[in-house]
Amino acid sequence: MTKITAQEARELAGPTVEERVAAVYPLIREAAEKKQRHVALHDWWEREGYAGSKDYKQACMILEGDGYKVKFFYEERQFVNMYTLVEW
Repeated sequence: MTKITAQEARELAGPTVEERVAAVYPLIREAAEKKQRHVALHDWWEREGYAGSKDYKQACMILEGDGYKVKFFYEERQFVNMYTLVEW
């Protein structure tokens, strides 16, 4: 069996819910500095939001605990438009 370092194991496992939420805060700061009141999150946030996963719900609870409003946006037209909207 091949040995694996803890760092390699973390990279393979992917970010934790807390790490995903922590990555959102710089986006919020950037948007707020531009006088915006929301940020749209894609990729993991749209996939997990659509699925309503346990991790997604936990991530939303963390953001809501910090006073943000979090909602999942879904619109089906010619193409599907979906994302997680974080508002302040």
